[in-house]
Amino acid sequence: MENIIEVKDITVYYKEKDIIKKIKGNKGKKGIEGVSFGVKKGEIFSIIGLNGAGKTSTMKSMLGLLKTDRGEVRIFGKKNLKGEDYKKIGYLPEISYYPQTLKLKEVLNYYGELYEMPKSKKKKITEDLARELGIYERMNDRLEKFSKGMLQKVGLAQSVMGEPEILFLDEPMSGLDPLARKKVIDMMEVLKKKNTTIIFNTHILNDVSNLADRVAIMHKGQLVEVKDVKKLKEKIGDGFSLEKYFIERIGGRNLD
Repeated sequence: MENIIEVKDITVYYKEKDIIKKIKGNKGKKGIEGVSFGVKKGEIFSIIGLNGAGKTSTMKSMLGLLKTDRGEVRIFGKKNLKGEDYKKIGYLPEISYYPQTLKLKEVLNYYGELYEMPKSKKKKITEDLARELGIYERMNDRLEKFSKGMLQKVGLAQSVMGEPEILFLDEPMSGLDPLARKKVIDMMEVLKKKNTTIIFNTHILNDVSNLADRVAIMHKGQLVEVKDVKKLKEKIGDGFSLEKYFIERIGGRNLD
């Protein structure tokens, strides 16, 4: 199976902003270093790690939202994406910001216009997504009235509106109640059946275990390993726990 994304030796250093520290020669801190992996077309690929491990930095580097100090990323076989390429990519950031005075239908309509959808298609997709995520009844409400979980659903809706070939989800379950989380899981499984490539970061390792084809473990800005989840389950057997495996791996114990 071909790789739709190639990440080669990417390194990011966050520049020192404190002028005094700069004068003293402090150049900043390492974000990620020497990260390399490929993502196959149509697979669900998860990046896991502790807070500050470099998950979001890696995802933003893949999207071109964060400039790398070294290395390169190729998506669709291209190093430099153009407008039409970006229309094939969906993205849910870890923290989404929307104008609070806008109504839900106005926000979704705006994203539909960004994808240059015909009016009839835009209406159908926005309504279908709103129903699927349980926010249809709130279409005429302003976002200032939405809870964190509701805003997360708005973010999920906009990320898949363009029917992307590649979908990036940064902590997609954040703030969601159990029912909403189930709906997101169902949505991801449907997208996978449509051969959508999904890259997601999360702290909920049970979701990774149930959804991901492969998992990348990151720690302190470096890639520890990439593992096939199905093969891990077969190797470890009935007592398999991705959470336990993860803790042991970052604790320095080699289970290979």
